[in-house]
Amino acid sequence: MQDSFEDIAGTLGTALVSPGLGSAELILAALVAFAFLIGSVYSLFAKGDSDLEWWER
Repeated sequence: MQDSFEDIAGTLGTALVSPGLGSAELILAALVAFAFLIGSVYSLFAKGDSDLEWWER
C-alpha cells in the first residue's frame, strides 16, 4: 500500500514539475478524485433533517 501511494505521489509530482502529454488530464483527474473524497466524507458526517427518509436526503 505504501508503494502505491509513493507511485501516485511521484507521478503527480512529475506531472507538475515537467508537464508532458496527458499531465493536465492526470492533474484534473486527481482534483476530481480529491473533491469526490471530500464530498463523501462530508456526507458521512453532515447533520441533516432527521425527519427525511434516507432517499430524500
